[in-house]
Amino acid sequence: MKKEAPIGVGIVGIGSWAEVIADAVRRSKKMKLVTCYSRTPERRMAFSKRFGCDQEKSYEDLLNRKDVAGVLLITPNAVHAEQTELAARCGKHVFVEKPIANTLADGKRMIQACRKAGVVLMIGHNMRRLAGFRKVKELLDKGRIGEPVMVEANFSHNLGFSLTAEKWRWAGDDSGCPAGSLMTMGVHHADTLIWLFGPIKSVFSNFSRLHIPAPVEDTTMTIFRFQSGILGYLGSNYCSPKANFVNVYGTKANLLCNVSMPNVPFDDYLQMWPSADRFTRLAISDLKGNDGKELPLTVGDAILEEVDEFADCIRTGAKPETDGQSALAALALIRAAIESARTGEQVLLKTLAG
Repeated sequence: MKKEAPIGVGIVGIGSWAEVIADAVRRSKKMKLVTCYSRTPERRMAFSKRFGCDQEKSYEDLLNRKDVAGVLLITPNAVHAEQTELAARCGKHVFVEKPIANTLADGKRMIQACRKAGVVLMIGHNMRRLAGFRKVKELLDKGRIGEPVMVEANFSHNLGFSLTAEKWRWAGDDSGCPAGSLMTMGVHHADTLIWLFGPIKSVFSNFSRLHIPAPVEDTTMTIFRFQSGILGYLGSNYCSPKANFVNVYGTKANLLCNVSMPNVPFDDYLQMWPSADRFTRLAISDLKGNDGKELPLTVGDAILEEVDEFADCIRTGAKPETDGQSALAALALIRAAIESARTGEQVLLKTLAG
């Protein structure tokens, strides 16, 4: 059987996380990084040399390349919609780093543009791919914890202190990163929790701006009710030592999944993310006498997994696990939290249509 050639892709936006994605592409046997684009010539030249790919002078030049089947958009949230629509019109498949966009309207535009063009739209919600959360899903599906009744989650990091005015996350409105840490980090758990427990019915949230200099909320607490009646809490802040956990309560057992990465500079922390399974612990406390018993986990590579899936979807036309519609649901939770924090009222979520 003839071996299929790797799918050619171009990457747009070449910050710290783009290097993590590009490194996963380099490890992949299904995908090849053909070229890159950034507005800064010096940065794209350095990136091109590091990853052995071409560089382009414009986004349009990248999209015009016939050897580029898909684009990896690792760019500010506010430009996701425009860049996705242009890629779709050029017949390119699209991978967008989470969140899908800053607004639901933009997210829907992206879904519709890719659907109309017949191209794949995949969103980089990689948290659910970590071994600990995959195991939580398996145990829930097997009824190991009985009926789930409540879940608590938090994803925080003190990266807010490093924000400066030239960084796009400095702005707390829709031109930058509304809800700050909740949109940057908390949206990861928003996706994971909806994947685990289903649609959300109502949301109530409080935001504070306490310590960081950026004009954006640095501390958020959100509670919500799933349509099933399960209750949830999601915390996220920009100003404490890192925290990343999900704690599930059930009628027969409780699960605590904790991703405890080393205390290193943020760029180094990002580079370690493909190895996050090595720092993940899943413990169970149940009615059988287990009290915090650690469960074994299979170590994988969440970033390589999503890169390979994107290649598979391009080749076969299959629907990606983290598609536009699922990303829209995660964004809807964040937008409801923003609205609740603004008004002081509970917000009911409407059925989403992409």
